[in-house]
This record gives sequence, structure tokens and C-alpha cells, in this order.
Amino acid sequence: MMRKLFLFLTITITFQVIMAQEDAPSPKTVLTPKQDEYQNKLIEEMDKMLDLWYVKREIINSRSILSQVEDDTTISDFSDSLISSRLQKMSTIIPIKYNQRVKSMINLYLSRKRSSSAMLGLAQYYYPIMEEIFDKYDVPLELIYLTIIESGLNPNAVSRAGATGIWQFMYTTGKMYGLEVNTFIDDRRDPIKATDAAARHLRDLYNMFNDWGMAISAYNCGPGNVRKAIQRSGGKTDFWSISSYLPKETQNYFPAYIGAFYLMKYHNAYGIKGASISIPTAVDTIMVKKEVHFEQIAHVLNINIEELRTLNPQYKRDVIPAFSEPYPLRLRSKDILRFITFKDSIYNYEYEQYFAPLKNYVSVFTGKPDESIKTSKKYHVVKSGESLSKIANKYGLSVNELKKMNNLKSNYIKPKMRLVVGYKDEPIVTNPPATSKSDSNSVKISSQAKEDIKQTQTQSKPKYHTVQKGETLGKIATKYKVSISALAKYNGITNVNSIKVGQKIKIPQ
Repeated sequence: MMRKLFLFLTITITFQVIMAQEDAPSPKTVLTPKQDEYQNKLIEEMDKMLDLWYVKREIINSRSILSQVEDDTTISDFSDSLISSRLQKMSTIIPIKYNQRVKSMINLYLSRKRSSSAMLGLAQYYYPIMEEIFDKYDVPLELIYLTIIESGLNPNAVSRAGATGIWQFMYTTGKMYGLEVNTFIDDRRDPIKATDAAARHLRDLYNMFNDWGMAISAYNCGPGNVRKAIQRSGGKTDFWSISSYLPKETQNYFPAYIGAFYLMKYHNAYGIKGASISIPTAVDTIMVKKEVHFEQIAHVLNINIEELRTLNPQYKRDVIPAFSEPYPLRLRSKDILRFITFKDSIYNYEYEQYFAPLKNYVSVFTGKPDESIKTSKKYHVVKSGESLSKIANKYGLSVNELKKMNNLKSNYIKPKMRLVVGYKDEPIVTNPPATSKSDSNSVKISSQAKEDIKQTQTQSKPKYHTVQKGETLGKIATKYKVSISALAKYNGITNVNSIKVGQKIKIPQ
């Protein structure tokens, strides 16, 4: 009897625990990887978008929608029949369907109210431009909503695989469609150029498969994987028929697109309004004919440098590299005339500080090195425990730049490996004075002269300064009465803002 009672109590308690777990609310912000890895990825992209400078300004503004709205864990008025009916009424040639996967994606966007409100605000700025470009290439305008799942409308987004920009182009695909990527520029971050490339790419993918659902899938996983899925499915040619044969991420990608599409059409029905993101819309473009740093422009014209970065996201190092050809600069319309008026002051403002350390990059970028200077490679020998990231930070480089400089296909490195980390200039001595053998033999050095030479050599050994907290390269240069450019060049520093506490700086005599 006691045994039966014990068994009954055990079963009852276990049942209650299970029911309590099922009834417990889901996490408010992040899903666990077991629940849905792909949705975690989307949430991560949206969180990064909320860190954009002009979005964060809205969040801290007490009168802004973004400061008042909160995320939900569930949507109370989630009616399957209503959503299915609304999807059917949406005017599109995209093969939309309603199922459990689509439902979960719609729920994700509707429950992330703050992120969705911010994206709707960004859409008010970016989408009119994108619609015009897509119309030019006769691509369905509603495909611009792919930017929501690609990057959360963040032009600075970079994936773990290296996909970059608002359309998340990989390096090779971007190059195929004419997007320039080099030391100074990454056109994948330029919303206008990247959108033009995306429209052409989607059009080409549609021409391959004659189905927009398949084109969208191929945009995510590549046409090769879509062709394999078609073969494995027995020759079926629509997304819903080949879905189970596609990579796992792509199986969720098209449903996520439908979720984003639904958000854009019916957000008002759920009380989600677009935030007023204050990116300037009254802007114009001027072609800059001389290299210039954003800080030069910001200082002389009294413009927030973050605004310059927002309007010109393609310039990776805050430098417009007009060394040998003009490049565009976008400014508020009222600032264009001011730039023209004060351009000489802008170009000359602390020019040496900004461009002397970039001299090596300039010669590589323009292909026109200084004929009086010989440029040689600068190496770093890998020590035990060092990573590519640590080495790149030490020399003011990005990991991708370091990999390209050394033709590395992965992040794997090992101790004692020699890596190219930069370039150094050495003067080329022309027409050195000839010295005959008899002349050299006729020179006799006294013991006193030898001692003087030895002392001079000892005195000329470099002095070192250890960087203290709060010190800049400019402060150190002033302390030792040398120029910033000379100090940077002497230490092989390519970015004057990259020095760190504890770093040893050689002081030229």
C-alpha cells in the first residue's frame, strides 16, 4: 500500500513540474539555441542595429517612441485565420504561404516591438531610395524587405562569415557586381551602391530559377545549393517543395522574409509605429578632389563626426582617399556650400597628423610610390598564445586586412610564423660618392677617434617611452620635441590613435 502511494505521489509531482515548465513564460529577449538558432541570429542583428548612433539617440530621448515601447513575449491577438487571410490579400508575385514556421517569424517581429519600431524608422529613410533602384531593374519592390532579415537595416553590419553591409554581400559576390573593397573603401557599406548590386543580383538569380522564392533562397545559400535541392527533390522547382533539402538556415530564411513582409504591411494593426530616426534627408553630394579625413571636416565645419560616418558609411578609416581621383562626400545641403568655401582650410588642418602615418597605404592604394623612397615589408613573428585579432590590433589593422596581406584562408596561425604587418620606407641613395681602395686604405683612424665613434654610437641608441594612461602620440611627440609624423614613422605606426597603455614607443634622436 505504501509503495503504491509513493508511486502515485511521484507521478503527481513529476506531472506538476512538467506542467509548470510548459506554462512558464519564454525568455523576454533571447531564445536559447535549442529553441531556434536562426531566430537567435535575427535577434542578434536587431540588437546591433539598436546600437547605431542615430538609433541610440532616439532611445535616450524621453519623448521618443523607442524610449517608451517595450518588447512582448507573446502577442495576445494572434489569430491564425486572420493572419492567413491578410497574407492572401497582400499584392505580390512572391509565393507566400502560411504555416508554423512563418507564424513563428511573424511572432518574432511583432514581439520585438522596440527593434521593429526602429527598423520601421530606418525604412522611412532607406526604402524610398531602394524602391527607385529596384524599379529601374524591374525587380519586385517588396524584395527590399530582405534588408530586415539580412542586417536589420544596418549598413555597418558584419557577419561572422565576413558578409558586410545592409545587403550582407560577401567579398567575392560584391566584386562581381562592381562593389569596390580596399584599405579605405567598402562599397558594401554604401546603401545606394549595395542596393543597386542587390537588385541586379536578385534579377540574375530569378533568371536562373524563374521563381522568386527560389531566387530569395539562392540569395541566402547560393545557386549551387538550390540546384542540389532541386535534384534531391526529384526536380521540383518551388521553395516549399524543396525546402527540406536546403541548408537549415535557408529553410528559415524565406519564412523570415514573409515575417518581415507582414510586419511592413500590418504593423499598425499591432500598435507598432515607426520611430522618428533623425538621419538628415536634405543632403547633397560633392566630389572631393584631395584626400581628407572626417576629423578635418568635422573640426573646421563643426559637424558631428558620427553624422559624417552615417552619411558616408563606405569610408572604413574615416578617410576619403582622393589621392589620384575624386570621391563622393555626402553632407547636409546647407553644409555643401560651407565645404566649398572652407575647403583649403579643411585640407590643410593638421594634414601631417592625419596623413603622414598613412603614407604607406597611400602608395599601395594609388600605385604611385614616392620614387625617392623604397618600400619594404614589415614583419611580425608569431609568439605562443597570440591570435590574428591580437596581432591585427597591435598594428592598427583589421583581421581581414591582415589575412589579405598574408594570403591566409583561415584564422589559423602558429608560433614562429612570419606575418606581414605593414610596410616601411627607406630612402634610396642615388649616385653615392665613389671610394677607391687606395682612398679607403689611406684613412687612418686614431684610438681617440675610435673611442669617440663608440660613444656616439652608444648615445644614438633609441630611447624608449612607455605609454601611460591618457597619453596620445601627440603628447609624447611634444614631450620629446619631435613631430607626430616622425614618431609614427619611426615606430611603424599606421594609425596615430591606435597606441595603447604599456606600449613602448621608440624616440628618435
